[in-house]
Amino acid sequence: MKKIFLLATVVCLFLLGNVAWASNPYPQYLGGNNNFILVDGHMGVAWYLDRSSLYVEKYAPPQYIIVANVCTVDNADRGNTTISKVQPYRFFYNWDLRQMYIDRNGNSNWVYLKPLGSWAESGVSMPAGEMAFYLAYGLKFYGSQKWYDSYLKGYYSAFEPSFYRIN
Repeated sequence: MKKIFLLATVVCLFLLGNVAWASNPYPQYLGGNNNFILVDGHMGVAWYLDRSSLYVEKYAPPQYIIVANVCTVDNADRGNTTISKVQPYRFFYNWDLRQMYIDRNGNSNWVYLKPLGSWAESGVSMPAGEMAFYLAYGLKFYGSQKWYDSYLKGYYSAFEPSFYRIN
């Protein structure tokens, strides 16, 4: 009986998570401008990658470095479209190892971004890095395979297919 209750609880949590994603309060594009693509939203704040700022700093397969600005919009869930902060994000990718890193200080002190890390570990950075790679090369980086989640004890995608639906 406990197993059935636990299974029902887990199914309900997954359904609630899907409903929350389906009713995402953050616009896909900031102010309707498809140069500003939603990469993350949390507690009313949304982060948009500025497609027009993206550039490839290093192209040496299997290693890549991509830089792009990420814009912060406070109260985006309430319709605000005013950018409160613009920050350059610099990403390093190793395609063969399928590892993504961020340079948080601009001094090539790379920090690994886990494909299924917690929001505290990789929120904003990891989805921004995924979108940057997708925009630069038309390829999914972490999103092209399933990753093992030790907490949920199963394999999961890092991103929903809708993440890559951009104009």
